[in-house]
Amino acid sequence: MALKQFPDDPKLEKAKKHLEAAVNLSGEYHKTYWSIFWNTSTERTKKRIREKCNNLAFDCYSKMLDMADEIEAYIDTKNAEKVAPPKKWRQLIFDLKLAFDWIEREHPTEIRYKQLSLF
Repeated sequence: MALKQFPDDPKLEKAKKHLEAAVNLSGEYHKTYWSIFWNTSTERTKKRIREKCNNLAFDCYSKMLDMADEIEAYIDTKNAEKVAPPKKWRQLIFDLKLAFDWIEREHPTEIRYKQLSLF
């Protein structure tokens, strides 16, 4: 939903690309997770799919964080210029907040798993 409401501002193009990547990674996660029959697959297959899903969920979350950094920089620029935000800005921020809440609620284990394995 947030992709449809993204303002057409060249300064937000990078943020939009990060969001598009996050949406694509989320779709890939869904496709990968449902690519096997969990009840009848071997433990080795399940482990491989879980690992791939962990990476996809973490990468999706990372893209969302990158997008948030870009939006924060954009807001700082607009505040410094004393320019009003684009129309429907509140709705966009609300939709992005919902997206963050969703990914943190649906994939907390995958995100933490990858974070811990990086350290």
